[in-house]
Amino acid sequence: MLMAILTFSFLQETIAQRDPVCNVRGTVTDAKGNAIPFAHVLIESLSVGTTTDVEGNYLLKNIPKGNFILVVKVIGYNKKEQVLEVNGDPDKTIDFVLEEDTRQLDEIFVVGETKETQLERSAQAINLIDMQEIKLQSADLGEVLAQVQGVSIQRAGGLGSDTRFSLNGLSGDQIRFFFNGIPLDFSSYATGIANVPVNLIERVEIYKGVVPIALGADALGGAVNLVSPSLEEGFHGGISYQTGSFGTHRVSLDLRNYSKESGFFLGAGGFFDYARNNYKVDVEVPDERGRLNEVTVPRFNDRYRAAGINLSFGIKNKPWANELSVQAFYGDAYNEIQHNALMSGIPYGEVHTKSNSYGLNLNYSNTIGSKTLLNAVMGYNQLERQFIDTSFYAYNWFGERILRKRIPGEISGQTGASHQFTWDDNIFSRINLVWQLAEGHDLSVSLAPTYTLREGDELFSGTTDPLARQGELFTWVNGVEYKLSTLDGKLQNIVFAKNYWQNLSVEQDASSEGSTITNQRNVHRFGVGNGIRYKFSDRWMAKFTYENATRLPRPDEVFGDGQLVLKSLELRPEQSHNFNLETTLQNDPQGLKEWNVTANLFVRDISDLIILIAAMDRSNIHSNVFNAVSQGLELSGQWRQAGEGFGFSANTTYQRYYNNSNEGDFVDFEGDRIPNLPYFFANVSVNYTLIDNWKAQDRLSFFWTGRYVHEFFRGWESAGTTEFKQEVPRQQLHHAGFTYNLPVGQTSMALTGEVQNIFDARVFDFFGIQRPGRAFYVKLTTQF
Repeated sequence: MLMAILTFSFLQETIAQRDPVCNVRGTVTDAKGNAIPFAHVLIESLSVGTTTDVEGNYLLKNIPKGNFILVVKVIGYNKKEQVLEVNGDPDKTIDFVLEEDTRQLDEIFVVGETKETQLERSAQAINLIDMQEIKLQSADLGEVLAQVQGVSIQRAGGLGSDTRFSLNGLSGDQIRFFFNGIPLDFSSYATGIANVPVNLIERVEIYKGVVPIALGADALGGAVNLVSPSLEEGFHGGISYQTGSFGTHRVSLDLRNYSKESGFFLGAGGFFDYARNNYKVDVEVPDERGRLNEVTVPRFNDRYRAAGINLSFGIKNKPWANELSVQAFYGDAYNEIQHNALMSGIPYGEVHTKSNSYGLNLNYSNTIGSKTLLNAVMGYNQLERQFIDTSFYAYNWFGERILRKRIPGEISGQTGASHQFTWDDNIFSRINLVWQLAEGHDLSVSLAPTYTLREGDELFSGTTDPLARQGELFTWVNGVEYKLSTLDGKLQNIVFAKNYWQNLSVEQDASSEGSTITNQRNVHRFGVGNGIRYKFSDRWMAKFTYENATRLPRPDEVFGDGQLVLKSLELRPEQSHNFNLETTLQNDPQGLKEWNVTANLFVRDISDLIILIAAMDRSNIHSNVFNAVSQGLELSGQWRQAGEGFGFSANTTYQRYYNNSNEGDFVDFEGDRIPNLPYFFANVSVNYTLIDNWKAQDRLSFFWTGRYVHEFFRGWESAGTTEFKQEVPRQQLHHAGFTYNLPVGQTSMALTGEVQNIFDARVFDFFGIQRPGRAFYVKLTTQF
């Protein structure tokens, strides 16, 4: 990796000798002529920036020829922009005079750093993904996240299929997902994180094993927070349309209007996704003599359709509120199911699911005095899900009806047809208070209760309805945190404690006919954690983070999902000791070239692990089955040239996630790797950008990404003989494409063409389910 970085560096030095560059310098002052230190001076189109020194001076080195917008931003002053023309002069001087902004701001504890820089340089175990360029490409969010070290994305098919997100080995509900700090369920994206439109996201925050108390989460292995674009004065937004193979159509819309004078803002966003998912798969089909032959057939009964809308309005930057806003949302999804979890037996021709969710979120934040910040959010969501299995017919892999059955139902078999409804009423609240005790000393408190009421109905239930019993789940996660920053910012330490409480109440059938009893169960846990970061220099820093984490069972694990997963009322909380040791080495980011290398050692020591035990039909169930340990190493590096030139990034992950149980059902497999999960994978990405091609500031980018996943066993590695074990083979995926970005006034228009899985490789994910082959996509994006 280092050799590749040095090679690209050599190439760019050669280019730099040929192409003229310019050093831009100047001073940033206020209206009285006083220097403004720690102001951000940026050329956003080049991703180049610096901060002013204590005397208000700045220097941007090696700016290429072209026309750019130079931006200055700092807390307490209004943003200012100026046109920068680089036409061969070796040096330019541009000074700025900023006007004071008297608004109350919620960044009262931030001095001289953006939110992104704060997070990256904090004592938290975090990776950030900037979506500025990625959102122009056709990759969905699942594919974007799969390019991050330590992250594995496994899918049961194409767009809209079940997705398993794994972070350092831990997956499913062990990882919690958020949208702007609010649980993802309380948005129109309840269908899953992989299906969230990338065009509606500004950045992704991935917290590894150690989760800040501000999220109010009981995550075991980490958390993912999706952040939408920030508000800017005026009318802004974007629209995108993507189409391509397998009948895919994706539309997203984001509109925002904000008036600084009145403080009023209004936002609207929405999306629509559709895919036939009729890609070809290899299956075994019996001939007229009953002998199995492998054939290649297109999938059927695998359509996916989803849509959602978000509306928000509120007031910002008033003396009585930094923000007061209301958000309403609605989401709807339709998903067909073609086969069981193992893709075995005969397919299904008419089984499908439906879901819709709607709700309301209320946000309030305010600065109390000059030392205290309050953030509060409360939300309500209702989620309705349907499972429909009412067909009288059996189908073969060619999509043909081969039998009319006496009893309806393809999955349910002899139990008959099923049309199930489940309704979840969810109420969520989170209150965060932050006190600045003194400079470099902050104390935070978080309170986050969540309540779920589960009800259901089976239309084909006969005399007894298995879903008619109510269930209630109340979860409360509290936290307190102390942050210390000292030694001129070189040392930062965050120590915290969390308190977890959960109450389960569920109705069950009693022994006498028609009567019920109510069972209740309380769980209480306590956890602590610490993160420490030390900057040895501006180029080298190291972090050590630890959390004794607890994850309380989620509603779908306890009550089932009303579709394919049964209830499991006796689940115990999972607990884990999570460790990370990370070090980062980087160059001076103020120049035209930027590189960094990061290494991270991690350990997850888990007890009472909850896993989904897969079945052939609708008998899937969650269970506490064993203790496990995940340990491994992540390596990553990137090199990029601002503006025109090469960019390169690569990462690799090796993890040993194994069964550590010395008693119980899985003691015979002690020391075995956890099955059906990759343990070694790597990613690489290369891009080359040309600017000023046919018009000033236009950009033509070519990109290529590759992913390697080593083979892994679908079952326990010590069970059975090697030659008869089922395994998911090693896989190599290659994607390539181009993006042409054309600025038209204040509007940016982009066209992307992309080929995914260029070599049409056979790709498999969990339980060996085949993924799509070669696919072609075109995407149009307009941003303003």
